Amino acid sequence: MKVTDIMDTTPNLAHTSDTFEHLVRMLDEVKYRVVFVVDAEDNLVGIVTETDIVKALIPKYLTFDEFLISAINENYLENKCIESRNLAITQIMTKTLLSVHEDDTLMKAAALMAVNKIHTLPVVKDGKIVGIVHLMNLIRHIMKILTKD
Repeated sequence: MKVTDIMDTTPNLAHTSDTFEHLVRMLDEVKYRVVFVVDAEDNLVGIVTETDIVKALIPKYLTFDEFLISAINENYLENKCIESRNLAITQIMTKTLLSVHEDDTLMKAAALMAVNKIHTLPVVKDGKIVGIVHLMNLIRHIMKILTKD
């Protein structure tokens, strides 16, 4: 089977001109908890997950020394949220993207997800996003295979 057979054709898209606040509001309402970022020509340029949002709010030094957590002011998170309200999505998004083409095999999509420990892949055609394959799409497909008589 091909990716096109199981992909969702309604990926959640944000633009490079959108803000942190807009993105958080989107993530609160979207199906897969991931937003793909496109430029003015609708080319896929990045991805933002819930983890990216949290990482944008956490001081960078915590990634090196988690014992410093106790030194952070108890209102740090709230203050950082307000401070980040107008932060550009381009400062939060992951720019290195794995993707699949709609004609790629499901095996390729499954392998990319497993090897890279990710749940979501954008489906692209000519640099434009045309869909999304989520791990749940694969699980549902596996269930169909297993329940066939």
